[in-house]
Amino acid sequence: MRTRIGSVVRRPRLAVMLVAALAMVASGCAMGGRVNSGTPGVSPAGKPPVYVHYYLWWTPQHWSDKLGPSYPTNANPLPLPGSLGAGGCSASVNYSGATITDVPSDGLYDQNDPATLDRHIATAAGAGIRGFVVSWQGTGSATQTPSSSGYNQRLDLLVSRVNAYNATHAAHFNLALGLSVFGNYSRPSSAVLGDLSYFAARYGSDPAFENQFSSKPLVMMLASRKYTGTQVADAGNAFGSKLFLISDDTNTTWSAQQQYVSGASWYWSSQNPYNNPQSGSQVADLGNQVHAAHKLWFAPFAPGFNTQLTGGSACTPRNGTTTLSKVWSMNQQSRPDAWFGISWNEFVENTYLQPSKAYGSQELDALRQLIAAQ
Repeated sequence: MRTRIGSVVRRPRLAVMLVAALAMVASGCAMGGRVNSGTPGVSPAGKPPVYVHYYLWWTPQHWSDKLGPSYPTNANPLPLPGSLGAGGCSASVNYSGATITDVPSDGLYDQNDPATLDRHIATAAGAGIRGFVVSWQGTGSATQTPSSSGYNQRLDLLVSRVNAYNATHAAHFNLALGLSVFGNYSRPSSAVLGDLSYFAARYGSDPAFENQFSSKPLVMMLASRKYTGTQVADAGNAFGSKLFLISDDTNTTWSAQQQYVSGASWYWSSQNPYNNPQSGSQVADLGNQVHAAHKLWFAPFAPGFNTQLTGGSACTPRNGTTTLSKVWSMNQQSRPDAWFGISWNEFVENTYLQPSKAYGSQELDALRQLIAAQ
């Protein structure tokens, strides 16, 4: 409220401060923000930031493994390795041994090349994406180094390229960590803790991992609900003071992990708004549970899903960009503090958002519009 001198009696300073504080809280609630235990909510503009899951496994050998021995990797232009049926499913391949149906617009890139990472960072930032949730698993040793594995090398390179980008751009791009299990749900706590120890020591104060929610790096423990032991509890007890731990839960598993983490997401890559129209309610249920615990909720979204070439049967057709828009709209009802989209470059599961030969930039263009319209 404006104060016109001479016509309105001034409020006492304490009262003014109290009114301003209450207004800020009310504004935060109206924008989807909420008071959390020691953690700020959404951005000042009231728009939940968007991160997308980013995989570090794309090397020449990995492309060869996924495209099969007969695919012409040196062809220019690159041919499509396969296709999907008219309904967006029924995957088939044009080259024996291929397990993907599409390739990136920027070719069969190598993530050991700084230029690849620079291109991906700039393209994602240009679409309004705040950062990558970078998937990584280390050697399990607290004394590992960046040269201990290919994943370690690529993680370290990505961190350096994000910092280089931020040095020349006012709007910063950031990282969160996706601590991966790669199907080994019985991975010993000692290995999980070893990886987190290395990560916290090397990157705990690295500006690439800055975020608006905490002074600590965001770390999502991917597939945490599937761990067979006490890994989540052990990680929370050992690193909750150093890392902002985020579980990977469903609306039926959150209660078992909530005491050990600061927030939750749900890596639901196969969410199908057609066959399961109640999926939005399931996501909202988890979001409500997380907020009721005064913790942060990182909602998922995906443009489609298909694992038929790798032995799976599930398929969520893209239907152009309709699936992306439907899932976003459904999951927006969960009042996310932030979004963790699935994914930038998971070509095997057909959840990729990055520009590709089959789809061009249609998914990224649609995501840009969704982000701007929040």
